[in-house]
Amino acid sequence: MNYPDLFVRVSGVFRLVLDSPELQIVGHECIGDPAIWDSFAHVNLIIALESEFNVEFTAEEISQLHSLESIMAALIKRQNVSEI
Repeated sequence: MNYPDLFVRVSGVFRLVLDSPELQIVGHECIGDPAIWDSFAHVNLIIALESEFNVEFTAEEISQLHSLESIMAALIKRQNVSEI
């Protein structure tokens, strides 16, 4: 999977979980922005990402998934490991 495809899928998960079909994902989103991503949404987002990408994040990984960038990096890392 290439980066644009991954971004589209992750963006779709964000829109679904945050119940905001018109949400424009620009890459600077991070946990703690109460307008879009609070701690409750974070838990739901992690669950949805695990389901969408058929992965299971460790507790350590989850604690580091605090931005769109970190989520993308973790998924890319998982993809690269699974392709070896």
